[in-house]
Amino acid sequence: MLPGQRFDYGSFRLSEAEIITYARDFDPQPFHTDPEAARAAPLFGGLVASGLHTMGMCFGMIMRSGIWTRISLGGSGIDTKWPAPLRPDEEVAVASVVESVKASRSRPEMGVAMVRHLGTRVADGVVVIDMLGTHFLKR
Repeated sequence: MLPGQRFDYGSFRLSEAEIITYARDFDPQPFHTDPEAARAAPLFGGLVASGLHTMGMCFGMIMRSGIWTRISLGGSGIDTKWPAPLRPDEEVAVASVVESVKASRSRPEMGVAMVRHLGTRVADGVVVIDMLGTHFLKR
């Protein structure tokens, strides 16, 4: 794994029903669960996916790629931002870019990588989720 290296994982879409079902169980806010209430909400003006749902979808694709399961030893944190809403049926492309890699100071048999994971709306190139993760990797 090298700084600047990019991994593309494909794309996903969340239907209105998927957004509502997830949100009812895990993030029951009206702008995620009720299309009518969401239209009246001043921040989004319509139904949007839970950021947690978006994060889970991205990480599912990342892990199913097989790239990380071969080298990952876990992580210690992820700084997450949701700069734009994700609405039903919008296609999101998922990719990761390695920002840095170094040997662990306390465990030299491990590497530590800072990796930015992005979910980008395909229609307009707007980032809907930006996650900067600290990953421990096999060396």
